Amino acid sequence: MKRLLKYEQSLTFDGEEGEKLRVSYDNRGEPYRQGLSFWLESGSVLQGVFLEESEVRRLQDLFDLLFPRKG
Repeated sequence: MKRLLKYEQSLTFDGEEGEKLRVSYDNRGEPYRQGLSFWLESGSVLQGVFLEESEVRRLQDLFDLLFPRKG
């Protein structure tokens, strides 16, 4: 799996029917928050969601539960 450089890169995943999901580090001001932005592109529709760091950690915990790391 590619390593994401925090401020410089995003990862894009291709869906089965031409959709794309782009994930990238993001930060917002007033009040300052950091986390991830998820952008889903389907046809001509682009929808974005920002998750703060605490929400990203909850998502990470869910992934670890559903797909435990081998090793």
